[in-house]
Amino acid sequence: MRRDGQRDAPRKKGWSVAPEIDVGEEELGRLKEILPAPEPEVVPPRAGGGRVIPVSETRLDGNELRYLSECVESNWISSAGPFVSRFEAAFAAAVGCRHGVACSSGTAALHLALSSLGLGLGDEVIVPAFTMIATANAVRYTGATPVFADAEAETWNVDPGAVSAKVGPRTRGIIAVHTYGHPADMDALRRIAERHGLFLFEDAAEAHGARLGGRPVGSLGDAATFSFYGNKIVSCGEGGMVTTNDGEVAATARHLRDHAFSSDRHFWHKRLGFNYRMSNLQAAVGLAQTERLPEFVEARRTSARLYHEKLREIPGLTLPPERRGTTNVFWMYALLVGDGFGISRDALRQRLARRGIETRSFFVPLHIQPVYFGAHRGERYPVAEELCRTGLYLASGPALSARDIDRIAEEIRLARPA
Repeated sequence: MRRDGQRDAPRKKGWSVAPEIDVGEEELGRLKEILPAPEPEVVPPRAGGGRVIPVSETRLDGNELRYLSECVESNWISSAGPFVSRFEAAFAAAVGCRHGVACSSGTAALHLALSSLGLGLGDEVIVPAFTMIATANAVRYTGATPVFADAEAETWNVDPGAVSAKVGPRTRGIIAVHTYGHPADMDALRRIAERHGLFLFEDAAEAHGARLGGRPVGSLGDAATFSFYGNKIVSCGEGGMVTTNDGEVAATARHLRDHAFSSDRHFWHKRLGFNYRMSNLQAAVGLAQTERLPEFVEARRTSARLYHEKLREIPGLTLPPERRGTTNVFWMYALLVGDGFGISRDALRQRLARRGIETRSFFVPLHIQPVYFGAHRGERYPVAEELCRTGLYLASGPALSARDIDRIAEEIRLARPA
């Protein structure tokens, strides 16, 4: 009997809800030094103390409302509406690609693209140990196995040397993640991929508008994916995009995105497809946001310059990298809180939260995620673990003001023990 007095439906024999997976108490104790503390509650400042500063705010003051009105007035709100193809063409052009395939989320885009590349059971794909879990999960969705490689201490992106060491007889590809908007070393990764006959894939979820040697990310591999979640540089609330210069990959992704309907008769399916379509409403917002991509990128880079000026002299902080020849779009202004700062990363987050300033801790490395821990028990990725232990990111986004940054920087300065 449930607490509300209702009875649960009887379970059929052999059926149960999907079980949770967790690490054991002993292992959890060993991981405590690495794992972030629970999220601190953000408390509104006292009267006169300023507003609550969220970690990300987007701006919807361009053509978003006008385009949405067109959708409603024309009665085209489904994926068949004209804004989908307009958004695909505009975003693909913005990242230097011939093809864009819009879909329902960044994770759907990852799965769609990897499926279009023919991944399946028995294949392995090298994935950064330091990334959001969706990157590895999408590999698993195809039946393939993710193999982890550690990050570079300097850039926080996957280490090409670590990638090279993980190539084996079942390796089919490499996924590079442009972490927090900083381009990965695609030239070195391309050399590894070509040497072993592997595909090279970009997870550019956080890196809209970033460049490597003047070339936009999203056009540097065999295919790439972007996310348009609410905190991303271009956002339509939810949504994703596959970009590629390979017409066959694009055509396959379009086919799989829409249940793999056959062109010669309806409700006839020769492939296992998905329902990963983007609505005309989402695409309308995405198109309006894409029109302002350079403006949004410059807003984040301006915020990063202001943060740099105010935080660079504070001992114990490592500020975000920008390797020569790259354009980091600083999706979030990320930094490391070292022992020299005087208090821990978690203590700093708690202090900022009590003053109305939201932050986020860095990603938890994939090898210590409960759903991957059993298969990777005993593996160590020291750089990824140290990033998890000491990293946080501060408020970012085009709505952030210089006054907000002044306040955040001052609170960080005051948090350091005298």
